[in-house]
Amino acid sequence: MEIVGTSQAIQRLKDRIRKVARTDAAVLIQGESGTGKELVAMSIHEQSRRHCKEFVAINCGAIPESLMESLLFGYEGGAFSGARKDGQRGLLEKANGGTLFLDEAGEMPYSLQAKMLRTLQNFKIRRVGGSSVFQLDVRIIAASNKDLRKEVERGAFREDLFYRLDIIPLIVPPLRERREDIPLLVKHFLDLLGKNEDRQFRVTPALMQRFIEYDWPGNVRELKNFIEYGVCFCEGDVLTTELMGTRFAMGGVAVGTAPRPQPRSGAENAQLHALLDHFGHSVEGKRKAAAQLGISLATLYRRLRAEREC
Repeated sequence: MEIVGTSQAIQRLKDRIRKVARTDAAVLIQGESGTGKELVAMSIHEQSRRHCKEFVAINCGAIPESLMESLLFGYEGGAFSGARKDGQRGLLEKANGGTLFLDEAGEMPYSLQAKMLRTLQNFKIRRVGGSSVFQLDVRIIAASNKDLRKEVERGAFREDLFYRLDIIPLIVPPLRERREDIPLLVKHFLDLLGKNEDRQFRVTPALMQRFIEYDWPGNVRELKNFIEYGVCFCEGDVLTTELMGTRFAMGGVAVGTAPRPQPRSGAENAQLHALLDHFGHSVEGKRKAAAQLGISLATLYRRLRAEREC
């Protein structure tokens, strides 16, 4: 899968991915839900020296706490009731030589965070119920739609583990800050779905403009959902505003509604203020910060104003 887009923000992200892929350092990817954090992680893996080995992903928020430890570290036969007689390798072992992706790392149970910290210190693990120690060669990439610094402050995430993960931070921009990429993404999804049905779909200019104006709170994932809806109910090969009106309404914004500023994620606000602290709060400092974020100076001012109004 590819990261679609030619906006300044995406070009900068792609450049950072290329540089990050050369190393084995831990990466922490932060951004809103639906921005494509797993796609960024996969891209890092595919461009790294580990690309021939496994890319193993686990959603830390989707696994019951009682299963998380055995799933990550594996277990020996008879380690607990219901365990397989011959035991089982954990995801860390499966990812040996490759990459382990910890999606929604902020949801990792606090009791497990200490064990993960020890793993990141020496990359040695012991299966649940076992005595043998396994040496690992695995790269860790974590992702979260939460601001993990704030999670540390409120005691929900270990500070020492945060600093082990936050060696190379990456921020994935929301879709509303790279609207120029929307036509490319629409075409990308239409082409993918068209191949499945051996058809060529397109959208009317009016609908494309509506896509560009919409704020996409669900980001790229939501855009993909809209396109799938349109292809499903399209009688011909052309998606129109009339066809998509119901879908926009179901998405929470009626067709014709002007885009409204969306609350910023904590990770984005933290990055913005870190850049302002670095470059200064003068107009020139703000201009440099905006350039680093891949946004216009006007957009930066809108973000600061929206933050004050929250």
